[in-house]
Amino acid sequence: RTHRARNLKDLVRKEAGADCSGAKLRVTLLNRGADGYRHDVYGDSITVERVISLRSGGFNGYKLLDKDGKEQSRSKKDLDSMLDQLNIQVENPVAVLDQEEAKKFLTGKPEDKYEFFTKATELERLDRCYASIADNVLEQKVTQERARDNIGGAIERTRALKKEWEQFQELDKLEVQVQELRANYGWSLHSEFSGELNDEMKKAQKFGKKLEKMRAELTNAEQSLNVTDDEEIALKNKLDELTEEANQAAEAKTKLENDLKTSLAPIKQKERDREVLSREHAQAKKAHKGAVRRLQRAREEILKSQGNAKEEERARTRKIAQTESDLANAKEGVDPLKEEIARHLRDYQDVEPSVGQNKETREGTERQLHAVQQRVRAMQAESGEGSRALAVFGSKCKPLYESVQKAIKAKKFKGPIAGPVGMYVKVTTGKEKWAQIAETSMGHGALDRFIVTNQADLKLLDKLRKNVGCHARECAIYRIHPKSTKEKYDVPAPPDGVETVTSVLNVDNAMAFNFLVDHCNIDTIALSESKEISERALLMTHGSGKQSIKGGKVRKVFFLPNADHWEVDKDGNRIMIGNDRGMKEKTIGVDRSKAIESAKHEMKAIQQELARNKSEEKAVNDAAFKSKKAWNQAQKEHQKLVSKIKKMESVLDELKAEAETSEEVPTIDTTEYEADIEEADASVQDLKKQEAAIAEEILSLQPGVKEQKKQLTEITARNKKILDDMDKIDAKLEDIVKGQNRRQEQVDKFRAKVEQVEGALEQQEGTVKEVKVKVAEALAGARRMQFYFLRDLKMFDLKKENGGEIPEGQEVELEPTEQDLEEIETFEPDKDSKHYKTRIQNKLKKIEQEKERRNVSESDPAVARDKYFRAKKDLDSKVQQIEAIERNCKALHKDIKSRRKRWRDFRRHIAEMTNLNFDEFLNKKGSSGEVQFDHEEGRMDLVVQKDNTDSKSQTNDVKALSGGERSFVTVSLLLAIGESLETPFRVMDEFDVFLDPVARKIAMNTLVETAKSMEHRQFIFITPQDVSSLKTDPKLRIFKMKAPARSKTVGGAQQQTLNFGD
Repeated sequence: RTHRARNLKDLVRKEAGADCSGAKLRVTLLNRGADGYRHDVYGDSITVERVISLRSGGFNGYKLLDKDGKEQSRSKKDLDSMLDQLNIQVENPVAVLDQEEAKKFLTGKPEDKYEFFTKATELERLDRCYASIADNVLEQKVTQERARDNIGGAIERTRALKKEWEQFQELDKLEVQVQELRANYGWSLHSEFSGELNDEMKKAQKFGKKLEKMRAELTNAEQSLNVTDDEEIALKNKLDELTEEANQAAEAKTKLENDLKTSLAPIKQKERDREVLSREHAQAKKAHKGAVRRLQRAREEILKSQGNAKEEERARTRKIAQTESDLANAKEGVDPLKEEIARHLRDYQDVEPSVGQNKETREGTERQLHAVQQRVRAMQAESGEGSRALAVFGSKCKPLYESVQKAIKAKKFKGPIAGPVGMYVKVTTGKEKWAQIAETSMGHGALDRFIVTNQADLKLLDKLRKNVGCHARECAIYRIHPKSTKEKYDVPAPPDGVETVTSVLNVDNAMAFNFLVDHCNIDTIALSESKEISERALLMTHGSGKQSIKGGKVRKVFFLPNADHWEVDKDGNRIMIGNDRGMKEKTIGVDRSKAIESAKHEMKAIQQELARNKSEEKAVNDAAFKSKKAWNQAQKEHQKLVSKIKKMESVLDELKAEAETSEEVPTIDTTEYEADIEEADASVQDLKKQEAAIAEEILSLQPGVKEQKKQLTEITARNKKILDDMDKIDAKLEDIVKGQNRRQEQVDKFRAKVEQVEGALEQQEGTVKEVKVKVAEALAGARRMQFYFLRDLKMFDLKKENGGEIPEGQEVELEPTEQDLEEIETFEPDKDSKHYKTRIQNKLKKIEQEKERRNVSESDPAVARDKYFRAKKDLDSKVQQIEAIERNCKALHKDIKSRRKRWRDFRRHIAEMTNLNFDEFLNKKGSSGEVQFDHEEGRMDLVVQKDNTDSKSQTNDVKALSGGERSFVTVSLLLAIGESLETPFRVMDEFDVFLDPVARKIAMNTLVETAKSMEHRQFIFITPQDVSSLKTDPKLRIFKMKAPARSKTVGGAQQQTLNFGD
């Protein structure tokens, strides 16, 4: 670059002699602050060492040394990274200005100056970079279009391979369907065997019940046969006692009859006397009426005899006669009214005590009914009855239960449905302490189950579950065999010393009970108060050291207080399992069904009694009201009649008084007749008093007679019972004496029937065991087929979702474990085994036909899948590349557009700042100037006014200036352009060779002042001129080099100088 040598080796000074191996040039840079380059590796300084080797094989290149001079790198890449990090621009002509660049700048055309400006400000490099990027974008677009044209064949091939692979997938789908049919075939066999087992168990139960009945009859017959002489003697003694008691009762009855006859004699005599008085009373009334008639006839004769002497006297006499007749009739009505009043009063007095008594009885019955109702409600709350208690089994149980009930009313279900299961489960009375441990032993997710019997009901119930918002684990559905809906399974009684879940819980629904047996195995779970008690009652240790559980079907044993449990595995080892979570919260209610039923019966009886009490109370109240009303009415009539009699007597007295004072007196005397009437009336009254006295005497004798009649009734009933007991004992004695042979024949007959039923039961139990083995084998096979179906289905779905491959970490177990099989729930298919067997055969035939029909080039599905996915992967890769190119082109185009705009903004700003700084630097010499830019034409012109006070000194041609003026203008322009640079180094070589002393001094001072003001940059000025006028200080250092050795050879390296000629 300096043109002082042909290569780097010629720059090595020869004074070192022939043994000189080369030269090293080192430049040490500070490496501090946030902008430092890899400070953790190089430290506070970096040394760049350039090695120039004169010997072949020696190292020629750069080294990067840390602060301790230790080599860290020889990579040119690291060197470029360090220069870029520190913004050192070695190729920038303003940063490093040599004589060639200065000459080109001074003597060049405006276009050259503009090129110098763009190169110095990095604008040219950025412009080239943007142009290169634009070319790359066009090339990428061409590449994209070419790639799009070339992937057509790949697309068609991929489609063909995909179609071939999908055909194999359809065959896999058919294989999964076959596996599902095999699973359904297994479940249908299990269902059929379960139905057969259910039928056989029912037969066994019938035989068992029949055997129990026959054994009871045999026991009764044997007991009847084994009657001893002592029993016969005891019966005879009992008969003698009853005979003696009967004799005593007969004597007591005879005595009571005689006493009653004696007590009735005075009453009968009084009644006879009353009958006599009644007849005399009737005769006296008749005599009274006859006297009244005679008096009436006498008065009529008086009237006739007197003629029509005085009309007034006759009228008075008729009026007196009429009044006396009315008075007599009225007085006759008084006694019947008095008797009626007395009778109504007696009726009211007889009824009135019953009114209060019936009211008290009715109120007592109401209180009793209220107490029973309260007791029923309390027992219902304790037992958890009612839909409101369903929430304990889950928040969705109640709304789902209500939806199910609505669907049942709408007749949407085809078969019976039950649920939730917990609604039917109660704790047996007296076994409340086992409730929590029994519930814990059943596990979770059992009590909120709903049970159906067919697929249609299962789908409908699942729809109802979704409607009420049930999650996957809430209110699950269990499908049970239709034959298991009518009767509960026959489960064994608990072993001695322990309880079982079936003995603690009472399930009043056959579907719920059979579900708990099938799903939760409640008939195999024993419950105990402690571990020790359970081990003593159930654990057996054999001579071989193996252990087992007594108690038939018991498989697990739970014990208080924490519901821990133990069991024995197949190898005969006891396993203890702790319950760290504690017992579940109690949700099962206490079984109060019998007590509630009894209380309801009692409540019904009390309600009937209350209705009867109310009816009786109403009848008594009505009778009392009627009697009282009649009594009051009779009293009113009596008072009215008495008032009327008094009024008639007053009128009669007045008429008689008028007759006595009258001048005319009757010629016939009626005093005798009137005396007869008074005598007859007195006789009637006397007879009434005698009748009333006799009635009171009879009434006073009645209580004693009633008591005797009551005693006689009791003794008669007692005597009848004694006679009945004697008849029974006589019948037993006769049976003992005469029926011995008959009973022996009956016992033999019963014994033969028992033996016959025992044989049939034993044979039936053997059949049940055989069917149970079939059921167990069918269940195991069905579960295994179900596992294979679920396995194949899962593998099919995984392959379908993941491109024919099973992702890593989601591998499927090929063979089931015992636990896997146990966790598979039973399933009830809709069809029988023949249906599924036929469908399996048809499906297999269809698979073979599909394999023959499909025209596929590959017979191996794995090879077809690999071909398809390789082609798809290749196609996807190409498509992704095309899409990536398109995205990159769009992003680059957008980025270039943005960067071009900012580049123009930067160019304008740098040009403006360069113009201002250029004028400022010229002003220091008393000149002024302007830099004119034409960015479109790529020109930069300088306008210089040598005297800033004289406009005539302005010139547009720099060449018209003297050499010193041009050099000063050059320095000013370089400094102005440099103000826009951020490079830390500025090097200027022989910048002042053509300056006159004044201009040189001004230029030098300007450069030094400018350099000192920019402490963050380092300026290096190289000049052959004398710089003794400059004074050194901490910011200015002067280095003077030895004169170079000049070559005397013609054509050798010479000092390059600038030619500022015309």
